[in-house]
Amino acid sequence: RRNKKKNMKPIAISPGDPAGIGPEVCLKALNKNIKNLNNFILIGDIEHFRSLNNSLKLDLNFDLEKKTTNTVKVFQIPLSEKVKLGMPSLKNAKYTLDVLLEASLGTLEKRYSAMITGPINKSTINEYGFEFSGHTEFLADISNTKNVVMLLANKALKVALATTHLPLKDVAAKITTQRLEKYLKILNNELKSKWKIKNPKICVLGLNPHAGENGFLGTEEMEIISPLIKKLIKEGLNLSGPESADTAFVPNNLKKFDAYLAMFHDQGLPVLKTLGFGDSINITLGLPFTRISVDHGTAYEIADKFCANEASAMESLKTALDITQST
Repeated sequence: RRNKKKNMKPIAISPGDPAGIGPEVCLKALNKNIKNLNNFILIGDIEHFRSLNNSLKLDLNFDLEKKTTNTVKVFQIPLSEKVKLGMPSLKNAKYTLDVLLEASLGTLEKRYSAMITGPINKSTINEYGFEFSGHTEFLADISNTKNVVMLLANKALKVALATTHLPLKDVAAKITTQRLEKYLKILNNELKSKWKIKNPKICVLGLNPHAGENGFLGTEEMEIISPLIKKLIKEGLNLSGPESADTAFVPNNLKKFDAYLAMFHDQGLPVLKTLGFGDSINITLGLPFTRISVDHGTAYEIADKFCANEASAMESLKTALDITQST
């Protein structure tokens, strides 16, 4: 299936902070995808990639032209200063942003068929003077998208989040009928369009222990979540819940559901990372284009040791290919 669309626009790779492990894992993943190199374009400084390639003892060749085969095509954006692995640089913060901007605008303008992102250090970008709360918010702003959903996925399961990086004390106020309805419809539509699941079965978790236990441990399930599920089932969505999070992920349930909607970050992600730590990916749903990310950070502490695990980058490349070549 992967060779059918020969004229497909390339998938853009924004490797993230050049001082972190993002470029390393991207190169390692590309090195294991030699037959598919023409489907990708790497954005950034070609000499930095060549230097890393030599340090990693890989067999990649890089080219600014798009005519040659079995080479890594590079959209050249020069570094502001030479990279010191493991040491973030304010001068290279603009470089990191320029790389991300080219990938995101290029994908939005359909010059690229999808984008893959590596990890960025938010504090460095903000210290540089650019207000940056994360890839997801940046991409939502640049594409003028009001509602986006964070989905983490691996071979075992898919978990979407109703709330993301919030203090636990602020979560309950965000669990509203309007938010959950928008997020469940986005999740349902994207499971159909990206993964070709005709009638996705989604497990909706409760907010409280034991899904509120009929109001004894909280009323959000009775007042918000359960009435919404009943409404959306009548509209044709295949939903189950609210399910108690402590039993929702047992093996029999994992076989039944195509995806889960967790109410908060640490409700669903510890399970997902336990079942597939290192090879999970982050997909932003609701955007007018496909964005996939590795599920780890910059890991400066190992960036000069060349020992980073590329499993998540490998899964990002594979998923991007699967999604773009099936649509």
